[in-house]
Amino acid sequence: YTIDASKRDNRLNAYFGGLGKSKRVVLFDTLLKKLDKKELLAVLGHELGHYKHKDILKNIFMMGVMLFVMFAIFGNLPKAVFDAFHVGYNTPYGIIAIFLLLSPIITFLMLPLMGLVSRKAEYEADEYGSESVSKRDLATALMKLAEENKSFPRSHPLYIFFYFTHPPLIERLKRLGYDFGEANEEKEAVGESCDHI
Repeated sequence: YTIDASKRDNRLNAYFGGLGKSKRVVLFDTLLKKLDKKELLAVLGHELGHYKHKDILKNIFMMGVMLFVMFAIFGNLPKAVFDAFHVGYNTPYGIIAIFLLLSPIITFLMLPLMGLVSRKAEYEADEYGSESVSKRDLATALMKLAEENKSFPRSHPLYIFFYFTHPPLIERLKRLGYDFGEANEEKEAVGESCDHI
């Protein structure tokens, strides 16, 4: 499927979503305009990697575990917590108030685990996608996505640990075995050939 995203946004994107008969790989029209056929196949392969590795089911399971942990915490809070916030112990209003106050903190503390699982899934999908065409085609597609979407190619490890659902571009390229030296030689060769024109 394709989405006419260019009406709202210029970013390049693709995703795999749905369950059962509603499973789909969706490509933004902006992506179709900017990538060549091999790069598109590599991106499609990456998204099919999410299907192959059952990443949606893993995410649903992880969210279920998160909710279980949160409800287990809220269900076992001592009376002192309710008293500290001046809300009634085990009353609907008290539970809602405590939930609204503490759930952002608990969610923040779970971000590293969620990010770790998500980044691992992205690496696995990259590997799967690179096998569909070539590692080089996926690498060039990722570079175009990063450039068009104005993504930073790297970031501080602590920031990545808490907030990144996708690995930084440089790390993804390294995992794909992208030869940065060869890329620089190609750029220099293109530059030199243009100088002679």
